[in-house]
Amino acid sequence: MKRILLWGLVIGALLFGVYGEAMAALPKDYREFKARYQEEGRTMEGAAHLYFEAVFSYLNESTRAEGAKMLRYAMYLPMPLEQSNNYRTFVERLNDSDFHYIFRSFAAGTTPENSYAMSPHNFKLDFVSKRKESDFIQLFLRSSGADSPRSLWMQEQNGLWYTINNASTYAQVREPKTAVDARRNAHDADYDVLLPKPEQEKTN
Repeated sequence: MKRILLWGLVIGALLFGVYGEAMAALPKDYREFKARYQEEGRTMEGAAHLYFEAVFSYLNESTRAEGAKMLRYAMYLPMPLEQSNNYRTFVERLNDSDFHYIFRSFAAGTTPENSYAMSPHNFKLDFVSKRKESDFIQLFLRSSGADSPRSLWMQEQNGLWYTINNASTYAQVREPKTAVDARRNAHDADYDVLLPKPEQEKTN
């Protein structure tokens, strides 16, 4: 009996630690995202993974409009994300590619040294712990660019979990190596990006 209980605890710890065999691809639109949320959003970890899927959908300009709807749903917002003054910095960093590495840093296996390389279509999150507050739960997860775990504030509504505070997911982390190298070698022309030559104007 003790051996069975021990194995149960080990398996439970492993399942809590790293979550998220992602779908074969990000949701193609808001309808698919919402349908998946009805099942995967029944756990905090599933809802957190869907929050990041919504983030990565927003980062892609071709799916940004759908990603905005996904984020509004995942964050239980009563208005479009871009209309909320509380999330101005979040929206700015979503729209600025120089800050996208912050969001990628939450994918397990990323590091500043590999410039937080990951696939938005297949990523896992590394959960650390939970802490019960008055009317929400803090769900702590690792960012490979931060010294300590970051938290999502999760709240249950009608059987589904939502991210009601995401501030730590867009707070600064260590810069990726590519950015550090680019700044260090900014004076060296050998590191300049070679732009394609403009086409010559056609003359009649």
